[in-house]
Amino acid sequence: MFRFSIFIIQLLLLIIILTFIFTNPFIISLDIGNLKYTFSSNLFSVIFISLVFILYLMFYLFFRSRLSLRQYLLKNKYKKIEKGYLYFVDAMIAIANKDNKTAIKSHKKMTSYLKDDPSLSLLLKSEVLKIEKKFPELNNVYEDMIKSKKTETLGYRGLMEQNLKNHDYHHAFLYGEKLFSLNPKIEKLYKTLIFISAKTKNWNQLISLSDKAFSHRIIDKNDLNENKSVGYYEIAKIKFDSDPKDALKNILKAVELKKNFPPYIKYHLEISANLADKKVLIKLIKKYWNLNPNYLLRSIITKILIENNLSEMKFIKDLVKNNLNLEESKKLLIYFAIKNLNWELARENISGMIGSNPSKEICYFMSDIELGENNDKQKSDAWIMRAENASIENTWICKITNQSQDEWTSVSNSGNYNSLVWTSHKMLRQKDN
Repeated sequence: MFRFSIFIIQLLLLIIILTFIFTNPFIISLDIGNLKYTFSSNLFSVIFISLVFILYLMFYLFFRSRLSLRQYLLKNKYKKIEKGYLYFVDAMIAIANKDNKTAIKSHKKMTSYLKDDPSLSLLLKSEVLKIEKKFPELNNVYEDMIKSKKTETLGYRGLMEQNLKNHDYHHAFLYGEKLFSLNPKIEKLYKTLIFISAKTKNWNQLISLSDKAFSHRIIDKNDLNENKSVGYYEIAKIKFDSDPKDALKNILKAVELKKNFPPYIKYHLEISANLADKKVLIKLIKKYWNLNPNYLLRSIITKILIENNLSEMKFIKDLVKNNLNLEESKKLLIYFAIKNLNWELARENISGMIGSNPSKEICYFMSDIELGENNDKQKSDAWIMRAENASIENTWICKITNQSQDEWTSVSNSGNYNSLVWTSHKMLRQKDN
């Protein structure tokens, strides 16, 4: 309403001015050289108004035509973009359906329509090159991707995966580390970098990555402690020959992060034995046995005791006195009783452990006792045969490949990181089912 009022006022003023000019004409004279031109002010006004009108009309038509042209160009551009996106969708559907010919054909059409949007073109081109198995060209596409903010994460991920396939773990880690700094929460990225760190034995980097992953809430406290303990354990192994004291510091960190884990305890005892401090070694053996006596710890301690001349029955009895009623303590006592030819003590402790279905280990114990105490080879062989039919005992098994091995390692014999579990093949199959 306000604008309309202003327009009316302006129109009235214009009419008043024009009325005044036309009702009060005057003569205008112009001297140009020797010539003199005389005309009425009314004529001048008509010519002036006509010129203004013509200029207005010209400007109006110019801007109107320019706007129409702009709309036409934009409309044409959007049509091309729309067609490009449609071909992009067709290509991605074709890739999902493993229709390689259609994917390649749609990609070529898409690139002719989406020249101004290289990110989509690069993405689709990378998928097409994977299909065509043109890996050198694919690497070049990934290199182009990392030059743009829109596609750099895809580029780094592609380069990491390509180098992993080629077993070039060094470059795979460099690209993966860059990707981790850009977006640490990419699915399975942390696990991939941990795997590469383990394969390249870069344990300090494994520890650092685990701390960063925990700070970004990618892993929980248990996973943090698990992976860092592996790192400290492996560093201790590396330091063992050159600096046993530093090795001891690292294995203590591993034990603290993952308490009562037999492989760490084993290495702790081995380092302590190497430092030739028997009193400390004895103290540690008693400490660990009192904390958590189990089969793995028993096999470790048995080996340590023999290697360090600590297999006298007096020491063994003192070692197991606090948990003598436990099965593992009795087995430790039986083993060293047999070793020390103390058949009475061996029989006394094994009598309640045979039962109707004795384990393989109990059968072998009885075979040794029958042969050693009574020289009864027939009974000894019978126990050996019975051992062969006894239930399968636990071992270290890779939960990914189901392959077994005697000793625990941070990277299994099948090449998988921290995949070993202490179980039997039968139990592992039941868990999988």
